Amino acid sequence: MNAELIEGGGTPLVFLHGWGGDIRSFGGAMTRLSFGGRTCAAIDFPYFGGSDQPPPDWSLRDYTVITEKAIDKLGLTDIILIGHSFGGRVAIDMAARTGRVKKLVLADAAGLRPRRGLRRRIAAMRFRRDKAKGRDTRKYYSADYLALPESMRGVFSRIVAEDLSDRLPLISCPTLIVWGKEDTETPPYMAKRLKKGISDSRIVWLDGGHFAYAEKPLAFESAIEEFIGI
Repeated sequence: MNAELIEGGGTPLVFLHGWGGDIRSFGGAMTRLSFGGRTCAAIDFPYFGGSDQPPPDWSLRDYTVITEKAIDKLGLTDIILIGHSFGGRVAIDMAARTGRVKKLVLADAAGLRPRRGLRRRIAAMRFRRDKAKGRDTRKYYSADYLALPESMRGVFSRIVAEDLSDRLPLISCPTLIVWGKEDTETPPYMAKRLKKGISDSRIVWLDGGHFAYAEKPLAFESAIEEFIGI
């Protein structure tokens, strides 16, 4: 896996980007926090940035395991893990299964099954109808899914379908949940569910949407500095 490491001191910060991102996604935060003297690292997940494409049978756990191996290769042990969206999925899974994560930051993290409101139920019904009649169903799929090659679509579908609610009670490290008030991809109710499920957690709300950490970088970075004690 492709990675970047800025050496410093203290407990290292490891940044995990969202689906479609790469090691540059948290570039501003890495620069600012490394100026504060912290070791900072970022990793390209398989298929993204400078990392190779994974096998077509991969799941979330495979991404978690290879991320742990990449952290080992960087020579990092105890870490502070910071994940956005898909990176938040991996961060939740890793924090639930290992004691090496000393603090956790979830920025508009994915991983919780969305509510099945009336609109979603109607869309699911129409999808089944159109598929049965042999109609074009591409409008029902996300842009992320449609942008992938066929060999990656199964990987994406498996990851998106997995609900991580059962992992939350297993997370014992202090957790900062940073969320965009106007996020429509992972709506604010998901932040509240994360807080309810993770015992030692709190929420910081930012103006902005799913990429609020990039829309309001100073507020995001200040929240992390306060959380980790810079």
